Amino acid sequence: MRKNVLAFDFGASSGRAILGKYTDGRLELEEVHRFPNEPIVDGDGLYWDVPYLFEQIQIGIKRAVQQGTVDSLGIDTWGVDTGLIDETGTLLQNPRHYRDPRTKGMIEEAYQKMSAQQMYQQTGNQIMEINTLFQLLATKNQEATLFKRAHQILFMPDLFNYLLTGERAAERSIASTGQLVNATTNVWDATVQSTFDLPETLFPPLVDAGHLLGKTKREFEFAPIDVYNVCAHDTASAVVSIPSNQKFLFVSCGTWSLVGTELEAPILNEKAAQYNLTNESGINGTTRFLKNCTGLWIIQEFQRNLAALGRYYEFSELADLAEEASAFQCFIDTDDPLFSEPGDMITRIQDYAKATKQTIPTTDGAIARCIYESLAMKYKYTFLEIIDAVEMEFDTVNIVGGGSKASILCQMVANAANMRVCAGPVEATAIGNIAVQLKAQGVFDTLSEVREWVKTIADTSYYYPDETSREWDRQFSIYQKVMNHK
Repeated sequence: MRKNVLAFDFGASSGRAILGKYTDGRLELEEVHRFPNEPIVDGDGLYWDVPYLFEQIQIGIKRAVQQGTVDSLGIDTWGVDTGLIDETGTLLQNPRHYRDPRTKGMIEEAYQKMSAQQMYQQTGNQIMEINTLFQLLATKNQEATLFKRAHQILFMPDLFNYLLTGERAAERSIASTGQLVNATTNVWDATVQSTFDLPETLFPPLVDAGHLLGKTKREFEFAPIDVYNVCAHDTASAVVSIPSNQKFLFVSCGTWSLVGTELEAPILNEKAAQYNLTNESGINGTTRFLKNCTGLWIIQEFQRNLAALGRYYEFSELADLAEEASAFQCFIDTDDPLFSEPGDMITRIQDYAKATKQTIPTTDGAIARCIYESLAMKYKYTFLEIIDAVEMEFDTVNIVGGGSKASILCQMVANAANMRVCAGPVEATAIGNIAVQLKAQGVFDTLSEVREWVKTIADTSYYYPDETSREWDRQFSIYQKVMNHK
């Protein structure tokens, strides 16, 4: 059997169109288009440039069809951000970026109407001010006229699908990121809607991954193509392609790190709420039980800082410098708000070290090592929370996505967690996106079958704890003290 399917994978800093050429069990991936995805500033707001991004989608499709028939396409993106559609079906404005500061203080305001405990019991989501609920409340409070004009919200992949097909639906994995879907029933939560006076009409029909949404409009400069709702949240797509049918921990590692496991049902117990772990929908009704952690964002921003100073490094070169630097000189809490916004990471890390009475890193290698070691420690910290909440033991961590290429990080995670690390596939999100399309077209029958197939095509590497793992255990207690320094 042969199928050509197109996966659009949008990250927080770039987007790609990847053509998957499937032939009798083999898969050839070809990146036919890549483009930057940077927020735009308009007044005091931070927005996504939808006209530009949609133009890039069309370019990607045109380049793919130049190579022959494209049987279908699917789109995945980051979570939480939405576009507002009016009654005529028009996008009212560019969607706000999740780093837009307007949501500051919205969590506390929301707690006046619904407690954190009830909010967690209803939605199962990690409470973060970037979540769609708080974005909607900010719009309602600060831009009342705009909110009144909004007839429906569409998450980013659903918005692009709508622009392609004219059909509106919300795929469950992306919708479940927003603090708006009931964790148990997997439908829009009526209690949240009524408590915060959010009209039911705002929320489009929910569909499962593998749903055939429609065909691209005939107005485009290419023949109509089937458009599927894949696992539209990029992490959900990445988890589809984890090459294991055993229980596993995972780190989907890009700008963000999504650290979690896959379960048959949500976990809403006291420990899960205490640890602020999130329950999001996965493939075939599974639950992605995880925490959103800062990922490679800090090292990416650090690289930009260095370039501005005239010191240009590839990430591999930064990793080499980190390898040469002394170990365990300084830790940071990578999720501290200090590191969440663009800016001077060098000064922020040094200030953090000074405030916590640690050795202040001064060389490029020492700062890079601090970032990598702190990420590995954060992953271990989160693994322990997950293990405690689910009352299960694990022996393997699957690292997928761009971070799986960072050997230094993978080995550090193996040492810190004292577990085997399976790194790869690097293109986990694209493969997961493609696999859902292939499954919907009858190439695969089950998720288990998909994952067994991924084992045969994925380029994976294994890392095992080495002789330094005991020192990592000792250093973890120091890391915990740093985490609690406030």
